[in-house]
Amino acid sequence: MSATPTDQSPDTHTDVTRHLANLRDVGGLPTRDGGRTRPGVLWRADAPLAGDDTVGPGGLAWPPGSVVDLRNPAELRDPHPLPALGAELTSLPLVESLAPAEQARGRRGELGVDELYLLLVRIGEAWLPQLFRVAAYGPGPVLVHCAAGKDRTGVAVALLLRAAGVDRATVAADFAATNEHRVALRDRLVAQGALDPGVEASRIGVTPEHLEPVLDLVDDDPRAPLREAGVPDADVDAWRARLVDGQS
Repeated sequence: MSATPTDQSPDTHTDVTRHLANLRDVGGLPTRDGGRTRPGVLWRADAPLAGDDTVGPGGLAWPPGSVVDLRNPAELRDPHPLPALGAELTSLPLVESLAPAEQARGRRGELGVDELYLLLVRIGEAWLPQLFRVAAYGPGPVLVHCAAGKDRTGVAVALLLRAAGVDRATVAADFAATNEHRVALRDRLVAQGALDPGVEASRIGVTPEHLEPVLDLVDDDPRAPLREAGVPDADVDAWRARLVDGQS
């Protein structure tokens, strides 16, 4: 089961420069113990831009209360637009946190996507404690995004959902839901000058199998890599209580 796309999806708009292409609320997802994730708590998206004409998923007020930006500083052409609207911004540059040798491999095209996903978990001490702190205690809703809202965001949201008790298949389906927005996402990236206009939309989506090693890693105990990264159990408990109905 994946979050249901709302009528705010840019797939329904002609001006892709003014609407987030991959924005969705992960509310309504079932947990293994019979709970369900609350709407209006955790949003995921591609990068917001100045001048976006956007409301939150389901028509909720924009902007989110907290924003976690997973991009590197070098990816930013302009200051993040949401703090000026009242959101609290936390920057967690994931790729910049990789070892220099791994960054070099990525630039040379030698780093597979599935390997990158696992490496992001392995360097969790650089970003997971901050991510869970904001998710558990920051003003809501919490928006997690990178550039396209699919790879770095996909790993981060998968770990947040699994830690809250959402089952593996549902997390995998939410990850794959990005592929429903490939055309709008391609067009928005092209409009930003971040992508060649000749790139096929099929190349912009995600490959669900690439997330499988991460899901394997957290299958037996979703909290294990979080503890190794220094995330306190109290923060995971607070996050679960915030996201899942019947847990507070």
